Amino acid sequence: MNEVIAFILPGMMYFWVLFIGQGPMQEVIFDREGNILPRILASPVTLPQFILAKMLRCFIICGLAMVLLVVFSRMVYGVTWGNPLLLAVAIIACALSMTGLLAAIYSLARTREQARTLSSTILLGMAMVGGGMFPFENLPGFLQAVGQFTPNRWGNLALRGVAGGKPFADLIAPFASLIVLGLLGCGIAFVLFRRQLSTGRGK
Repeated sequence: MNEVIAFILPGMMYFWVLFIGQGPMQEVIFDREGNILPRILASPVTLPQFILAKMLRCFIICGLAMVLLVVFSRMVYGVTWGNPLLLAVAIIACALSMTGLLAAIYSLARTREQARTLSSTILLGMAMVGGGMFPFENLPGFLQAVGQFTPNRWGNLALRGVAGGKPFADLIAPFASLIVLGLLGCGIAFVLFRRQLSTGRGK
């Protein structure tokens, strides 16, 4: 039973936590549409600080959610997660990639309705082909060909690799993919958010 849970849990963890971490990114749109942002910026807070604070909170929420799931699975189901240092790196890389992905998605949306539709479509689609809903190994070949490029798959490989006791050398590829996605997504989102919020575009 423990082996089965350890096999399916990493992919499901990445999928669940993505939905948990949406709150701070949703607030960016809510604050803009509700005319709350001007009041926030009237205080000693700059627009870049506002955007970075939302991203940082998203990163912290995603990281803490993953830590809680790891602790819960260990205490309740006896799942072993391998080297604690590598596990910490995996959690940080996953949380960073989630932050970049969610920030990029919400920076493309102009309204709450667009944000909900866009995020649900993208997150569910990636989960289906990346191993978040079904075992990746059981998917048809053409879906595996697509799914191998999703962050869900990279997160799954990173977490399962750590739990399976793989050495750091074997985990460099998924770690690097998650970190690059996180940094790139955050960078793109920062530019788009700053442009939208400073010009009022998207209202």
